[in-house]
Amino acid sequence: MRLGLLGMIALIVSAGAGLAQQPAATSTAQEGQLLPAPFRVYAVTGSRAQFVHDFFVERDLDPTVAVIALQTPTNPQDPLAVLLQKLNQFATANKASRFGAFAIFLTLDKGFYEDPDRQKKVGDLESLNKQLTLSDLPVGLASADAEPVKKYGIVTKDDPLNASVKKHTVTVLVYNKHKVEKRFVFTEDKKLDEAAIRDILAAAEKILPAK
Repeated sequence: MRLGLLGMIALIVSAGAGLAQQPAATSTAQEGQLLPAPFRVYAVTGSRAQFVHDFFVERDLDPTVAVIALQTPTNPQDPLAVLLQKLNQFATANKASRFGAFAIFLTLDKGFYEDPDRQKKVGDLESLNKQLTLSDLPVGLASADAEPVKKYGIVTKDDPLNASVKKHTVTVLVYNKHKVEKRFVFTEDKKLDEAAIRDILAAAEKILPAK
């Protein structure tokens, strides 16, 4: 039985409507995806120090490495401290390419102005910034329970029902033009080390514009 022209048009329109009703895939900042949402933090250093600010918005379409960590480094030899220093050096050396980097530490117990220890945490981060000489890598504070943390697919607690799901102690996003090119996740079982730092810097090199 052949469909008339009007019947075929009706089928095409119906199929198109069905596709339009399907929800778009939600990004969680995985490789190949666009950045999922704003990520407002309390900026401790940088152009908007002492204000609530969004480093992702500030960086806009420029090549960037974002480091999001559950804790601050304990000493300058800590691999996270080494990574921050190397990214700072890389940012300084590649200003002409508009490369930048920043770090967010999820050490607040709640929203910044509700955290009774906020001033101490700011002071600790200011001291770390001075100790590591992070001249071109701004740092900020947020809570591990903040909504953007979930939207960026960052796990902040071990799953008691699934031993394979470990909290993400450090998450590194290497992105350009809002698109995540490489995502590195480190846990208690997969620690940030020298080899990983080399891989992150190599990924950062790849997002620089061609010379």
